[in-house]
Amino acid sequence: MARVLVVDDQAANRDLLVTLLKYAGHEPLEAADGHLALAQVRAARPELVICDLLMPTMDGYEFVRQLRAEPAIAHTEVIFYTATFMEREARALAQACGVSRVLIKPTEPEEILRVIAQSLQGARAAEPVADTAQFDREHLRLLTDKLALKVSELEAANQRLSALTDLNLQLASEHDPLVMLNKVCRGARDLLGARAAVLAVRDKSDSGLTHVSSWGLAAAQAEGLQQLVADAGLPGEVMAQGRARRFANPGGDPAIAGLPHVMPALQHGLIAAICSPEHAYGWVLLMDKLGADGFTPEDERILSIYAAQAGRIYENGSLYKKVMRTAEQLQLANELLEQRVLQRTAELHEVIAGLESFNRGVSHDLRGPLGGIASAARLAQQFIASHDTDRALRFMQVIATQAETTGQLVDALMALARASDASLSRERVDMSALAAEVVESLQRLPGDAPLPVVIEPLAVVEADRKLVRQVLVNLIGNALKFSAGNTAPQVRVGMDAVGMDAVGNTPLDAPVFFVRDNGVGFDAERAPRLFTPFQRLHGAAFEGSGVGLSIVRKIVERHGGRVWADSTPGEGATFSFTLGAAVV
Repeated sequence: MARVLVVDDQAANRDLLVTLLKYAGHEPLEAADGHLALAQVRAARPELVICDLLMPTMDGYEFVRQLRAEPAIAHTEVIFYTATFMEREARALAQACGVSRVLIKPTEPEEILRVIAQSLQGARAAEPVADTAQFDREHLRLLTDKLALKVSELEAANQRLSALTDLNLQLASEHDPLVMLNKVCRGARDLLGARAAVLAVRDKSDSGLTHVSSWGLAAAQAEGLQQLVADAGLPGEVMAQGRARRFANPGGDPAIAGLPHVMPALQHGLIAAICSPEHAYGWVLLMDKLGADGFTPEDERILSIYAAQAGRIYENGSLYKKVMRTAEQLQLANELLEQRVLQRTAELHEVIAGLESFNRGVSHDLRGPLGGIASAARLAQQFIASHDTDRALRFMQVIATQAETTGQLVDALMALARASDASLSRERVDMSALAAEVVESLQRLPGDAPLPVVIEPLAVVEADRKLVRQVLVNLIGNALKFSAGNTAPQVRVGMDAVGMDAVGNTPLDAPVFFVRDNGVGFDAERAPRLFTPFQRLHGAAFEGSGVGLSIVRKIVERHGGRVWADSTPGEGATFSFTLGAAVV
């Protein structure tokens, strides 16, 4: 097993070599450039280095030269593995710095492993660079030529890519076919680097009019083109044949090239038909390619495709508008459908979560009293059998108490079901009068002291009176229960004319009713649990079935309203809800 350093600025290239080295049983190391590689060689002393040529910070040649300059590591075997190794001069430069093996990307894995094995088995002392100045000159020249070529290629590709991107964005967003043709004219000029471009298209009607667009011409020249006839001369031949054509025109006279006399002078040109598979509508002409003596076959191919695309756009312009209108309608319908699906999905998730919570709660709350009934019944049976009447009667009383608890829980569950399923019967409901009625009904005995409830003026709403009464019964009853331990309990029932919901701070256009107490309160972060069935924040410290606030939520939501709670432990709680707009 040998230690091998892989030097390449591309992680994917390193990964391939590292995988092969591990497969061959070697220990791979990695570096992203020559500078880091030198540090790795000094520290780890690998038996072999596989190095790329063109890298940032320090290229492969410079790395090897500095490697050979340090006596302690100068004899390290190096393989060049690069896609840029093409010139004979580069091979000679590699030999000059003591690198005899070169792999060209891509190389088959078997070949890579074979060369690695040869290098490790036949490692030999590397010759130092004989003529440092000559090496530097050749090194600099090769890198400069290579980088200049790459820069030129990148600039050309970047210019064409930029033009294509801009064209695609513009054509995709433009619905008017004539405006689109103007963009096609400008785009063709930018895409292929012409001095000027002219586009002429016949109107699709029988009017005989020609739409003319130009880019790169003086204003007077562009004005003169408005008299063009689309199918005359060379342009007419191109339209008839449906093929692009390149031509040279050394004298510059457009008439000699077969172009209309109103055209400006040009030395060479490229013209393509704007056509669909069925009809030819016009043409686009590019004049004088910038930085060249003429247009290339590749330019001709690209313009042919581009002009054909323009022909289809022009032919289908009116259809495109109709399709887009239909698409907009379909998109709107789809958005509405998606909203309904999302809303329905959310509702189903809520129902499922509610059912899961409901099942857990029912199982938990019924298991207690039912288990007590079963245990007490068995014991009562034993005491009856032993003629211990007193003990049997005591356990019969336990059975009765547990049965009563179970009955109360079943009643609460039935109330929750009615709140979920009952149909609404809306009528005018005076909330002030209804709140007073509820407080009176909660008064246990006629002789008892009045309940500490203050009712402020409330609005009249359109709602189901019976269901809203249940909301007030549950909220006011809870407020009285949880504030009973206060030395001066107080409950307020009031209304805010304009309110904000507590969840998203969203303005509400309906009156916000509230029931506020000065009782034990609760942690506000746990407020969402309050409206889930069987969720009791205070445990068994207060009596209750754990479904009262769930009933409140169901009723409020059936009316299209919202309910939320806010509290601080020890400082009371406020429950707020809406039912819809007030009746004027």
